[in-house]
Order: sequence, then C-alpha cells, then structure tokens
Amino acid sequence: MSLRAQALEEFDLPAAPQRVDDLPPPAPGTSVYGVHTPAGRFLLFCGAGALSLAFEATLFDLLAESRYPAPRPRRARRGSFIAVLGGQRAASCYPWAPGEELTPALATIPQLMEVGRLLARLHQLGEAHPASVQDPCDPVALLASAPEGDERDTLSGVVETPLPPLPTGAGHGGLTPRRALFLGDRCSAILPSGIAGSGALVLDLAEAALGWMSGSPRPSAALRALTSGYQALRRLFAEERDALFAALRFAAGREGARRLSTGQSGALDWLRAVNSVGESEVRAAAG
Repeated sequence: MSLRAQALEEFDLPAAPQRVDDLPPPAPGTSVYGVHTPAGRFLLFCGAGALSLAFEATLFDLLAESRYPAPRPRRARRGSFIAVLGGQRAASCYPWAPGEELTPALATIPQLMEVGRLLARLHQLGEAHPASVQDPCDPVALLASAPEGDERDTLSGVVETPLPPLPTGAGHGGLTPRRALFLGDRCSAILPSGIAGSGALVLDLAEAALGWMSGSPRPSAALRALTSGYQALRRLFAEERDALFAALRFAAGREGARRLSTGQSGALDWLRAVNSVGESEVRAAAG
C-alpha cells in the first residue's frame, strides 16, 4: 500500500479516491495532495515533519475554535490531529473550504488588505498556542543539498546572513495566493501551508507579502496594501519595521531554496520582486 493510501485510510477516507491532484511540495520530503472523495474535497499532507504537522494542526484547531476562516483538521482514527505512518513519517488532513484561488495579477487592494488583516489575526490568535517548534525549512541546509549553479550561489549569499532577534510566535508558513481562497471580494478560507512553525512574525509577513508581490503588475502597491491591512490589527514594532527589507530578502532566499531543493522552477522570482521594489519603498510601506 502506498504512503498516500495509508494516510487516507488513517483519516477514514477511500484509499483510492475519485481524483487526486498533486500539489507543489512546501519542502523536500513532503507531499501535498488535493483529494476528491464522495465525502468532499480534502487537503492531505504527508511528510517527515511530524512535529511541524502536529503544531500546524493544533494551530488550525485553535483558529477554527476562534471562528477564524480556517478549516479544522480532520482527526485520525485514534483521535489525534495527525496520523503516524511509521518511519518518522506522518500525515495531516483538512477539509477543503469553499472558494477559489486568486492570482496576484487580479488581486485588488481591498483583497490584499484583507489577507494582511487575516495574517495579523492569525498571529494574535497564535499567541495562545501551547507549543513551539522550530522552522522546518532551514534554507542553508536546503541549499547544501540543492544542485550547484548560479541560482544556488545567489541564494546562498542571501540566506547566510541571519535576521536579528525579533518578536516571535506561531506563524502560518507562507500565506501566499495558493493558500487563500476567495468568494468574490471576501476571503473565505485560509488553508494551511504544511510548514507552520515558530519564528519571527515579520518574516511570516514577508513571506505572505512576497507571494502576492511576485506576479503582481504593481508589486510595490501589493506590499503596501498587505502591510497596511496587517498593521490595522497588529502594529509592527520599530525593530520589525527596520528589519522588513532584510526579512523580505531572507524570505525570498528561503522560498528560492525550497523551490530549488524540490525541483521547482522560479527559484529567484521572489528575490527579483524584492529588488524591483527596493529598500526605500519597503521602508515607506512599513510606515
């Protein structure tokens, strides 16, 4: 039996569903599927990061309990939020919420502001999370195992400079367009990333902003809108505002390392988006 089939059975879903969509993996060793069954559509994560998957499932249970627009994790047969599959591998499963993905090229300013507000609300609710787990994607380690070349050399120069100490908490792991569903102008659901963890909150903001800046015809406007919506609920501390440009570059390097290590294209796309905006514009967006 395949690992995916085993995971589906652990969540009382058909091992051979009607349809399975392979989705881009958020990290090496992690598989993501959109699963269509008679009971509905589900988002399934399978990977070696059991602690991160458990942290994320607990966070999303907390969000759902607080009436935040996020799916509650589906419990496995033994009642836990994740299914342990053996060999250090585990799985988590979520019902796929109603709504459609929105491309950055079509996102409006009000929609971007709403994404920012929802991320800020997630960070506020995440303060009640009882656990802490390290970032499951160390970019330096990812690049060490990635193919050699100009892209790896460029990214290495970005991620080898760590961020200064900054306020930390439970982060989403990348509230990018693939993880925000819309019904008209309203964001109907925030989907999990599969790589949630504890870390600098401004870095989580930077990852979200870059996801919407890359592919936008006006990346500077996208950054301003999302950051403005975020600060409507959670004001950035002075040290976070000062570090936003560095956080954007680090987030771009980390995403590039993920893509390079998982065989995806566009490893430098986010870095180009940061460079197209520039440090002075980022400072202005941070207020």
